Amino acid sequence: MKAEKTEIKICGLTSADDARLLNRYGADYAGMVLFYEKSRRNISIGEAENIIHALSPEIKSVAVVVSPDTGQLQAIQQADFDYIQIHGQLAEDVYNEAELPIIRAVNVPNEGLSENWLAECAELAAKEKIAGILFDAGKPGSGKTFDWEQIKNLKSIIQEKGKKLFLAGGLNAENVCDALHAVKPDAVDVSSGVEYRDGDRRGKDPALVENFVRQVRQA
Repeated sequence: MKAEKTEIKICGLTSADDARLLNRYGADYAGMVLFYEKSRRNISIGEAENIIHALSPEIKSVAVVVSPDTGQLQAIQQADFDYIQIHGQLAEDVYNEAELPIIRAVNVPNEGLSENWLAECAELAAKEKIAGILFDAGKPGSGKTFDWEQIKNLKSIIQEKGKKLFLAGGLNAENVCDALHAVKPDAVDVSSGVEYRDGDRRGKDPALVENFVRQVRQA
């Protein structure tokens, strides 16, 4: 039987040019950071809509937010996104009003996984509106990896609920193959790993996007 391909999520898009790179080199999800001014990748709803319109129809758009309120949720749902990815707190009223499938981001603790933490992940996977769980480093957006071996046994728990495991946190073309072999995630998520490395230019580097996608597809 042919193995299912690992999906690719490229996050932190800031322009229609970034969208066109994903169209050219291939991706399954395109993430856009909203309502989080601390991030240099933060964009407005209007900018996000322009990016969505530039994406190929087969690429799913993802609104990436931190502890959203219901007003922000409604703005996202009116902007024609396919998914919402929630970091920080997921308030009960936001969950109840969500019409989009939710990718729930959780941070893997540096000190190791407790039984309570593992139980919380299992409970998340059982929630109807949760489409997948994204595992990120202890400090999201830091470009740092974590010990992948810690979560490899969570995949069966998540998949038996019909949900997807997204792996994030410091991935790039140099380490993504090791991550794939260690965790065998349903999808990998990259942001800083495909950005210009001089730090002054905003957006995604075509060469890094192409190389990352190639490494995942060949693996």
